[in-house]
Amino acid sequence: MGSLSVNSLRQVVKSLIDGPGFDRVMSKMKLISAAPGKIVCELKIEEEHTNRVGTLHGGLTATLVDVVSTAALIHTERGLPGVSVDMNVSYLSAAKLGEKILITAEVLKQGRSLAFTTVDVTNKATGKLIAQGKHTKHLGPSPSEDFFFPFCFRRTY
Repeated sequence: MGSLSVNSLRQVVKSLIDGPGFDRVMSKMKLISAAPGKIVCELKIEEEHTNRVGTLHGGLTATLVDVVSTAALIHTERGLPGVSVDMNVSYLSAAKLGEKILITAEVLKQGRSLAFTTVDVTNKATGKLIAQGKHTKHLGPSPSEDFFFPFCFRRTY
């Protein structure tokens, strides 16, 4: 399938977060850089991203791990998003309202049927680690583009 261009990857990320579902809480997330198998995004913590005590909501943190690691998988030679089989997040410190965070996802390994990714969520200003996630996805056989990319993931070569 081949790796997406950075502009195509931006369109994929935008389509993920601009939809009608839950992922729209990340509508202000920006793709900062992309290399094959590695993605860096930025998000400024706003009120809609916080819990009752004004810090980054743990559920949103888990969603960031899910979505950004999937984008990293899409930005590989195989280009498959996969299906989650395991995901865990360790919450190490808080991100406060108004702070900017970086979400860095990297594909550790892609085998025949499984892919393993890691995600670091850090404070942009201090570099302090806020959360760390691991995400395992089943890749399965290579489907047609029409199956995984019906409308928003269509490739532009």
